[in-house]
Amino acid sequence: MIKPSSKCTKLISVDFLKTHCTSISKTKQAHALLLRTHLLHNPLFSSKLISFLALSHSGDLNYARKLFTQMQNPDPFICNTMIRGYARSQNPYEAVSLYYFMVERGVPVDNYTYPFVLAACARLGAVKLGRRFHCEVLKNGFGSDLFVINALIQFYHNCGSFGCACEVFDESTVRDVVTWNIMINAHLNKGLSEKAFDLLDEMTKLDNLRPDEVTMVSLVPACAQLGNLERGKLLHSYSKELGLDENLSVNNAILDMYCKCDDIESAQEVFNRIREKDVLSWTSMLSGLAKSGYFQESLALFRKMQLHKIEPDEITLVGVLSACAQTGALDQGKYIHLLIDKFEINCDLVLETALVDMYAKCGSIDLALQVFRRMRVRNVFTWNALIGGLAMHGHGEDAISLFDQMEPDKLMPDDVTFIALLCACSHAGLVDEGLAMFQAMKNKFQIEPRMEHYGCVVDLLCRARKVDDALAFIENMPIKANSVLWATLLGACRSGGHFDLAEKIGRRVIELEPDSCGRYVMLSNLYAGVSQWDHALKLRKQMKNKGIEKTPGCSWIELNGMIHQFVAGDKSHLQTEQIYAMIEEMTQRVNLDGGHVPGTANVLFDIEEEEKEHSLFLHSEKLAIALGLISTPSGSPIRIVKNLRVCNDCHSFLKVTSRFIIER
Repeated sequence: MIKPSSKCTKLISVDFLKTHCTSISKTKQAHALLLRTHLLHNPLFSSKLISFLALSHSGDLNYARKLFTQMQNPDPFICNTMIRGYARSQNPYEAVSLYYFMVERGVPVDNYTYPFVLAACARLGAVKLGRRFHCEVLKNGFGSDLFVINALIQFYHNCGSFGCACEVFDESTVRDVVTWNIMINAHLNKGLSEKAFDLLDEMTKLDNLRPDEVTMVSLVPACAQLGNLERGKLLHSYSKELGLDENLSVNNAILDMYCKCDDIESAQEVFNRIREKDVLSWTSMLSGLAKSGYFQESLALFRKMQLHKIEPDEITLVGVLSACAQTGALDQGKYIHLLIDKFEINCDLVLETALVDMYAKCGSIDLALQVFRRMRVRNVFTWNALIGGLAMHGHGEDAISLFDQMEPDKLMPDDVTFIALLCACSHAGLVDEGLAMFQAMKNKFQIEPRMEHYGCVVDLLCRARKVDDALAFIENMPIKANSVLWATLLGACRSGGHFDLAEKIGRRVIELEPDSCGRYVMLSNLYAGVSQWDHALKLRKQMKNKGIEKTPGCSWIELNGMIHQFVAGDKSHLQTEQIYAMIEEMTQRVNLDGGHVPGTANVLFDIEEEEKEHSLFLHSEKLAIALGLISTPSGSPIRIVKNLRVCNDCHSFLKVTSRFIIER
């Protein structure tokens, strides 16, 4: 028999066991060694094995429990370790059982025991049991222990007993930064943001107490939720004063706040200053760019992220897919789909819905349906994405048919579903079906129409040239129509030749939205369309005097995974010479076809007809199509995305052009 005093025993040390127990197999080796040396029942040595097994992510709590039961006289440290392990496990009630085991065996409880037991009670949601331990805390003289006080406040906060948490905090004579952080989080979770910031002010007035990274990471997102950019900037400055400007968690929170408050310039500055960016840093910047309409920049940043060998997660890819959907970047969207399989990313409901949305918006309805049908679980957002995709591409009847399949799937449509359906009916000219959908939304599904729904109905009637019906509908609405609805009617009046009504509506629209460039342009275009150049010029001067600039029309085309952007008359592209040569060829072929007459009424400047025709040929969508024709093989589709509605001339021109694109 090897006795504890042998040479082998002397080689064993506490530090050796602590560094050796890093895996189950090595812990078993240490276990065997302690058995051979008769040291297993020595708490000083066995505690190192139990600590690894009970607390490590690669440990084994059941194995720890077996060792624990073999111990004749476990000390408070070992008992606390086991309680802590069970408090974090799937069976937190065992932590409570072990506490009572300690009491029965006469093992002294200390200021570490109660925090772990209270954590278990919080996991169980056992408020009454936690209050019982609160009484024991006071009875056993731990009512002024900082560690225990913090655990009590955290327990009540986690269990939703906000009033009790505040009571413990107010009555406590000892507080540290952790105490204040718990209370700040409690107020934020309760929706009492202003009170949380008041607590920060109180905290900063105390001597020898400074907010830490946890304080900042809690409060900065609150600024984003409130949309309070000014306060967010103050916290950013304060974090620098505290020396937290190199802390990754704080920087990520500040970056996300700037993105959500649409201050992309400040977000970019923070992002560029982060030395070691993690996936959260990249994801926040990608999503922020996409949210603010910088879709190409978002996709470019994703490519840069890949060059830095940062593996994306599902949240990253949802943001990138959104940018693909908005720019029509189908090839990049397909590439993201491949990455999901390559990196074995968790393809959850949100990510699958983003895939459906991307394919649908990019016009690849077949692939959208393929992903949709393979989904095991779908929610209303998934259905809305596909119905909306069908709607925007003119598949009105298919959208209605898909909607009819929602009921067997036991899913109730929401207000967004009906916006998509009404748009589908509008684009497909299904007036009666659209009006029936509007009534069903109110009467059958008990969904109160919002301004967007009324706008869809107005658009439905205007597209069908039912101007009088649209005007009557607007005048009989239970809510006051906004400028968008009147602008829709204005467009219908202009195309239908109702000049007097259009002029009256145009002036009303400007009164409703005096700082919108689109409203001035619409009325100016109305005057220019009937050659009232003085009135048109007067409106343009009003825009200039007010500093209102017209949003330029842009078109995008994706080629080999790269997005190419054009504006009217663009000559910045490297292949400008070839593009303009193709424009000439397209024009000649369209003229020979005879199916298109240049709509010079769309050129709203007082210039000669020949000049008007020439300017029409240089619209951004025509330039994008020309690049597509010279850059893609025969038989391949050409997809163009535009930020504004296509003008009537381009619409007519492209219908003729599409015939010889198919023939090439």
